[in-house]
Amino acid sequence: MNRSYCTLITLSLSVMVSSCTDMGAVRTISTKLQAASSTWNDVGGDFLGSCRREQQTNPALADCVLEKQASDGIAALNGTLSSYFKALGDAAADTSFTVQPGLDKATASAAKIPGIDANQVKAVSGLVGLLARLATESMRESTVSSLIDDGAPHARTLVDALNRLVVANLTSRLVTERTQLIGRAHSEISSGPNASLPLDTLCKGSNAAGLNGAEYLLALEFCRRLDVVDGRLKALDDYKASLLKADAALAELQSNKTKLKGKALLASLYKLGTDLDASIGAVRKAFD
Repeated sequence: MNRSYCTLITLSLSVMVSSCTDMGAVRTISTKLQAASSTWNDVGGDFLGSCRREQQTNPALADCVLEKQASDGIAALNGTLSSYFKALGDAAADTSFTVQPGLDKATASAAKIPGIDANQVKAVSGLVGLLARLATESMRESTVSSLIDDGAPHARTLVDALNRLVVANLTSRLVTERTQLIGRAHSEISSGPNASLPLDTLCKGSNAAGLNGAEYLLALEFCRRLDVVDGRLKALDDYKASLLKADAALAELQSNKTKLKGKALLASLYKLGTDLDASIGAVRKAFD
């Protein structure tokens, strides 16, 4: 047989094999989920951030112990998810992955999140245990299947935990901060023709122009802080949307675990990934 013809056949077969073993859809959604988890961490950190901002205007707020526990625990939970998402991408690329230092402490930290339940804590320990076990084994194609079969249910439980534990509780924390901020502004901005206006109205147009110099500067600072709080309250809708998209992506991987190289999964994950990026972009803008 002609050598060049044989070479052509060999090259063609190599391209076919490469195409058949490609898990580009898994690698791509892994990258997007890792980016999402990083932004989710910023949101969880605002339990402590909001409390500390309120302390600046509310001397009666002595400490932020519970808020710190919440933020630290959510960081541990997000760290576990991020490690899982990275492991998915590494395994899909036939690359070994390692367990991040400190991940073994994630369960104890997550268990301190106010309101977390036993099943959610168990999901953290289950995911950490799975990653630790698979990281010591030789990389093979079945590793991806194991990560999906055994890991996705835990990961989906944790994504749902973020939805249940963060959205309502952080909304309450930010509303408390907002109420305290307005109350403090009422006590300090008390004169001028516009002083009787609702305080958030002072932040619109030239309504604050009638205040005296010192009160005008106070109003500017008040409006800046109010804008931060209101922006974050609004962005929690996008945060929740991003969690739902992430859960849908994990569900797609579960449903297509025997067709991870299929075009249908690629199209579905591309759409979910695009929507996830849009939601995360809005969240990142508000919590940056």
